Amino acid sequence: MPKRSNAVRALKPVTTDEPHLPGTVLRTDHPMLGVLVEQSERHLVATIAIPAGTRLFRIEGYETKVPSRYSVQIGRDLHIDQRGARDATDRVRRFYWRYMNHGCEPTTRIVDREVVALRDIAPLEAVSFDYNTTEYDMAEPFQCRCGAPSCVGLVRGARHLTAARRAQIAHLLPDYLK
Repeated sequence: MPKRSNAVRALKPVTTDEPHLPGTVLRTDHPMLGVLVEQSERHLVATIAIPAGTRLFRIEGYETKVPSRYSVQIGRDLHIDQRGARDATDRVRRFYWRYMNHGCEPTTRIVDREVVALRDIAPLEAVSFDYNTTEYDMAEPFQCRCGAPSCVGLVRGARHLTAARRAQIAHLLPDYLK
């Protein structure tokens, strides 16, 4: 019988009435993904090894023309948001995509609403995407802390990228950002 990874054994059921210790991986409705609790934030991680090219999931949610801190832009004037979550448990279980953090050297890309692995993703590794490849203008710009050699610093959306950076990520940009 094959051994299960520590990531799978570490999955905890989500409850809204108890705090979760840093290092806890909360169970989502996706068999390959969990939400890792850290001291000041939570982020989406792989719970098993995921090969490059794997279609992970389709982003589902409320369509809106108004961007928010947690929405993902999927068209020129169209965003998906997680409105409709009944509570924190529902948000983690069904809208786990909202815990995908930005990465200047991301592990996934978003094509329309589909999240696809750009490279192999190890268990407990972040499932991230470059916010500049979906957002024209961020609702809430922020200072990136990814630590990658190619880090852009302030993440504000594709509109604010230098020509050099835009050229580097051109293969990841959807038509509405070209």
